[in-house]
Amino acid sequence: MLEMFSSSTGKGSLRAVFAFVFFATMMLAIPALPGASAHGGHQPPAADFGGKKASIFLSVNPPVVTSANEPVFISARFFDENTNENFKEVTYRIFFKKDGQEIPIQTEGGDAFGGQGLFYDPEGDLMIKIMPKDTAVATAKGISEIQYGGIWNYGQPVVVEGPIFNKPGLYNLFVEIHTVGTTRTQVEPIISYDVWVTPGREETLFVTDTMQEIIVRNYYGAIDSSSYDESTKTIHFSMPFDWRSDLASRIGMLHTEVFIPKELSDFDRESLKGTVNGFGVPVFVDNYGEEETVVHFTISRKNLEDLAGKIRAENRSPGEAMFALSPPDPEGEIGVMQFEAESASYSVSLTIPESIFPEQPAPFGVRISDRQGNPMSAATYELVIEDSNGSVLLRSGGATTPEGLSSQDVTFDAQGSFTVRVEKINSSNESVQSSIQVVPEFPVAALAASLGIAGAVAYGRFRGLFSRA
Repeated sequence: MLEMFSSSTGKGSLRAVFAFVFFATMMLAIPALPGASAHGGHQPPAADFGGKKASIFLSVNPPVVTSANEPVFISARFFDENTNENFKEVTYRIFFKKDGQEIPIQTEGGDAFGGQGLFYDPEGDLMIKIMPKDTAVATAKGISEIQYGGIWNYGQPVVVEGPIFNKPGLYNLFVEIHTVGTTRTQVEPIISYDVWVTPGREETLFVTDTMQEIIVRNYYGAIDSSSYDESTKTIHFSMPFDWRSDLASRIGMLHTEVFIPKELSDFDRESLKGTVNGFGVPVFVDNYGEEETVVHFTISRKNLEDLAGKIRAENRSPGEAMFALSPPDPEGEIGVMQFEAESASYSVSLTIPESIFPEQPAPFGVRISDRQGNPMSAATYELVIEDSNGSVLLRSGGATTPEGLSSQDVTFDAQGSFTVRVEKINSSNESVQSSIQVVPEFPVAALAASLGIAGAVAYGRFRGLFSRA
């Protein structure tokens, strides 16, 4: 049960609204192609496959599911990045793990390899409709492809019923490519994709004195306690998280969002102070909306592993993730800069701190909308950082929330000039870019006076440059 209370009045009103929300991190592991990996999005970098740039795009829809009985659609497209054309005659094998336990999918109708979770599509598209149910196993029914035994539904999603997404927490989705081009011959070695899909919960809390609602969207399980300290203006909430296990290294990012109404003016700031188990972490604050401030805790894998080591070393509640959010110290607020640009189809806003120090993580906020300003839910992108020589220092995938928002931790090792680019916007070839300066003596990250539109789409116009709240 969830509680939100004021320290001056005791326990207050309570309401919890649960929703399943999906934020995916992805790791690609191909035995014949070591080193190809990605996290934070739905499309890993391409890998060489018979001289072609083979990639997979995976999506989970809808991004917010308001009922555990609501269907969830999973689709995958295995294609050549050079031509943007699908590979044909693709047989996929799908299975899940939850808390280390495999949830196999028993396919009914597959003659050759029935029961192994094999799916087929002559056009290379995988489409599955998950119907969460509290059953012992998951089952899928379809028409068998006669050679390899994968099932399909003549271009419509294959319905899978069973214990998938019926509970919050991490689900490990395994996607294997068994046949390509012909169903008579198995791919050797089998191409494997290891995808973490994290259903979460959205919970509404009341601040008792004002009866204002604070929504916490959590992607790793149910929040088990919360409080509000009126004297320090601090929001506290916690959830189960085993820092002693390898969980920190298995997930691509710890991502939690807090939606705070503008009426709570102490939190309507350009920056806020965030901690996890008492250790400071960077948070991205989007306070440009008219009704609420959205705060993202987005802790990257490297920073998460470092945090786990500190928590274990000092034994700071290693069985929980304890979040705290408060206004910054009187002179500790970090100014931010925001720039916006439009490509052919999208508007992209990037928010960064005015001050960026080498060796210190800085939150970069990304907002993606269409040209009419409507937020792009579950839009994927890649954030790329290059040094002055054009060498790629960081390539990190991301996916937006239903509000079109996302954020990434970025750490610069040294001072200098860097190019920041948001590319492959919503799996297109459109991108925007600019440059920044990281100068430790005068720690100011200055955006260039012009913003470039990169990639195949070579046109666009500025909608704004450096808007300050």
